[in-house]
Amino acid sequence: MLVDGRAIAAELHERLAHAVGGLSQPPQLAIVIVGDDPVIESFVRIKKKIAEKLGISVIERRFDASVLASELLDAVKKLSEERTVDGIIIQLPLPSPIETQAILDAVPLKKDVDMLATHSVAAFRRGDAPVLPPVVGAIEEILERNAVAVTGKDVLIIGHGRLVGAPAELFFRHNDAHVTVIGREVERLSELTKEADIIISGAGQPGLLKPEMLKHGVVLIDAGTSESGGKIVGDAEPSCAEVASIFTPVPGGVGPIAVALIFKNLLLLAKASRILK
Repeated sequence: MLVDGRAIAAELHERLAHAVGGLSQPPQLAIVIVGDDPVIESFVRIKKKIAEKLGISVIERRFDASVLASELLDAVKKLSEERTVDGIIIQLPLPSPIETQAILDAVPLKKDVDMLATHSVAAFRRGDAPVLPPVVGAIEEILERNAVAVTGKDVLIIGHGRLVGAPAELFFRHNDAHVTVIGREVERLSELTKEADIIISGAGQPGLLKPEMLKHGVVLIDAGTSESGGKIVGDAEPSCAEVASIFTPVPGGVGPIAVALIFKNLLLLAKASRILK
């Protein structure tokens, strides 16, 4: 079964718009953008378009690619202190030589909609984070909608990245699955994929997974994205859908759901912040 991420995202948008409409003041999201990369700009446009649909306010803080790390850090700290800002996104990637994690760590947990700061990851690891990392939220949404039990399942996670692999590992370990995490350059890849009940791939390597590498009925969540032939593609060949019981295509699978869940996180953090004020 192909997962229609766009349809799921549309449902989530409708719920979120209703919830935002019930607030006395809409949440405000700050997006920090460095440089003028067209790919980054496209991601920012998508977020702004969704925010407008939901009735959420967005402010941008833009910097040249030559910005000093200290200047960027100061700007993020100021946003963190602004009472009207409910959530902050550091649009990635940041240009070298800026140390990305140092900038991410300037975002406090109570405003970290992406859950990428070291202290946010630590809270998620402990099990007391206020929100889920967006990709993890998307994975959970897909599994719950399809009544997929996780406990005791053999889960293979391909890739160790901060956006997919690392948070997905924590999620499945929290849910008592048997988890194996590997990089994409593994000689035993085909052997491991054939044993897995659930595969989460975030390697960013086109054509990494092929139908003959999979167990029949596997749940295959492709969260990898890369460019091939001028198109955005995932890690799995589309024909993997013929073998998998559940398959997320790229584009149109995990991505739209994860973006919708950024705004769910914003709403939850905004509500929590207003209770504390």
